[in-house]
Amino acid sequence: MQRLRWHPVLFAVLMLARTSPAQNIAQTEAPVTVVQSNVSEVLLDVVVRKKDTSLVTKLKASDFTITEDGVPQTVKTFRLVGGREARILPANAPAPTTASVASSAAPPSKPLREPNFVSIVFDSIGPDSRKNALEAANDFLNQEFADNTYAAIFGLNSRLNAVQGFTNDRAALRRAVNVAVTGNSMELASATASVLNQTNYTITGGQTGISITPGIDPTQTPDFATSGASQAPLSDSQQALASMITAQRPMVSYVTGMRVFEALLRMVESESRLPGRKTILYLSEGLVKPPDRGEFVREVIGAANRGNISFYCIDVRGLTLGSSNGMTAGLTKTASGISASQPSVPSSPRGAKAQMQQDDLIQEALASNVQLNMAELADSTGGFAIFNTNDFKRNMERVMEDVRTHYEISYVPKSTLYDGHFREIKVSVADKNLTVQSRDGYFAVPDLHGETVLPYEMPGLRALSAARRSDFDFRAAALRFMPTAEGYRYEMSFEIDTANLTVPVNEQTHTARVHATFLALIKDATGQIVGKVSQELDRDIPEDKIEQFRKGKVIFTSPFEAPAGRHTVEVAVLDPENNRASTKRLSLVVPKPGEPVISTPAIVHELEPLDGPRDPGNPLEFAGGKVVPALSQEGKAGKDLGLFFVVYANTAAEKPRVTVEILQDGKPISREQEDPGTPDEVKSLPMITSVRLPAGDYVARITVEQAGRRSQESIPVSVNP
Repeated sequence: MQRLRWHPVLFAVLMLARTSPAQNIAQTEAPVTVVQSNVSEVLLDVVVRKKDTSLVTKLKASDFTITEDGVPQTVKTFRLVGGREARILPANAPAPTTASVASSAAPPSKPLREPNFVSIVFDSIGPDSRKNALEAANDFLNQEFADNTYAAIFGLNSRLNAVQGFTNDRAALRRAVNVAVTGNSMELASATASVLNQTNYTITGGQTGISITPGIDPTQTPDFATSGASQAPLSDSQQALASMITAQRPMVSYVTGMRVFEALLRMVESESRLPGRKTILYLSEGLVKPPDRGEFVREVIGAANRGNISFYCIDVRGLTLGSSNGMTAGLTKTASGISASQPSVPSSPRGAKAQMQQDDLIQEALASNVQLNMAELADSTGGFAIFNTNDFKRNMERVMEDVRTHYEISYVPKSTLYDGHFREIKVSVADKNLTVQSRDGYFAVPDLHGETVLPYEMPGLRALSAARRSDFDFRAAALRFMPTAEGYRYEMSFEIDTANLTVPVNEQTHTARVHATFLALIKDATGQIVGKVSQELDRDIPEDKIEQFRKGKVIFTSPFEAPAGRHTVEVAVLDPENNRASTKRLSLVVPKPGEPVISTPAIVHELEPLDGPRDPGNPLEFAGGKVVPALSQEGKAGKDLGLFFVVYANTAAEKPRVTVEILQDGKPISREQEDPGTPDEVKSLPMITSVRLPAGDYVARITVEQAGRRSQESIPVSVNP
């Protein structure tokens, strides 16, 4: 969960994401960061049709030409996935006929097939379009469902709501469609809660095929909001369902375009972990692309292509009397007017400003072409868009045909350079009368530690690979909290004064762009990467709030786990708007599990109220609120200074004795016994205390004693006049 809030003197992002267990990738210790890729194969789903839109299913591997950035690629595997069968073909073999794969002597059996998952997403559909939306969805559900095809229903308004989990019960799906299209926000929220509290679904396969069955033990996962999807098998579709819901909470504060693409990205990231072919049917009154955020849209497309996910976009407005892109026409007309009124000397200040204004309007016009945006998303991921029609039946038949019948082609890229750029894929056949439908490319990024390196992380990796940079000041620290089986869980914290960031102002929208990226690589003593933390902050703020913004801070916190031993943390913070970066290298000694029973103390920058129930997996949350740590370790004279820490005591022994001391020049000036209270649901004792001190330099020391054991932690504190 990521949160963004505006404060007069604080601009904070608190990342409370789940932590995956630390994993290793082989890497030799070197003075620079070297990321090796284990990407070895690209998989494409390809649909080929005749001019009458009928499917072509008799092609061979040699009939296809595949290029990547213009370089021809060699087909490694080739197969036709049919509605009734899946046939694996060698790359150089002709496509077999039905007779060649059937055998009268063989006993009847059902071939093992990977599942097909279809997510039907309804986005804020108005009253005039609801009839078309219901008709389009039901036309799809009326198609014959193979026994390996499952669908789920989602409603997208201010957030993504799961109305029905993956099932091939079409009666249940139809009921969910009615709720998603005609239900109000309370009904959608109730449906989401119902889905999240269902038991796990498990995908099983064998000689008789593939089936999905619900689990029996709801006590293990009563609420997926506190269950990490990374802890479940990748074949657990319900975990993926929950992950995509809980991960997209920050989109609530986005404008329309960012809201939709953020939700779709979270859905893509979650469904990428599912096996088989994944399809997303996006039904809306048009798709708005956020202006000046083309790279984010490409990230959604690239993630879908890596995850074998195809989009089909349906404009449910149907046939309209007026222009379906009236805003585009209006903006284009305005841009033309500006062009006509420009002075004769374009290099003059007035002419340059007018040219920039015209360019901005053209970009807005392109971004607001809602049907063009639908076509781009669909065509780039191997699907197609449907608009300007009130008859959806034939198009829904085509969608189901694509789901059931397509070619799967794989190749090993000839380029081994994974530098983060978008590689364009083109798939063609010799017969020009045939139409080929496939994805258009992917981001050339390596896997790091089992995770794909995101495009925004690549500049940070390059910064860590170069000589140390100090273009601006920032603070970073790894705060130790709960012990694990092999070491400890940490919160990686970043803090930067917002005045250090470049904040360009858009004169058209009167907003300022706040853009920064954070990256930390955790390495063990041998130089192997055992963890990664990253985040991109990209927000718009009102122009009249810039001065307030410059007085605040950006604070970002995210968890990781590290085993006992000596580690280093390589940290980079980037200001992309001005091509600036700063890097640091921190030393981290992880003690053996259970040795210290107290966390790293932290100065409290702010204590926020909880939005809902406390997340027990987040050590910065407790019954009193949500702690935003201050890495500057500073306070103001005459004002309360908050000190936060967590005690992990033996709950079977007597209550621990907790002492908080303030020292100056090595001498105690105050000493207080603190009541630790009662352990919470994860058997920890979160504690917060405050002191008021005159100006000076101090050390806060916390001592915990229990059953003959003594543990102590200290933190320096500077109190300014």
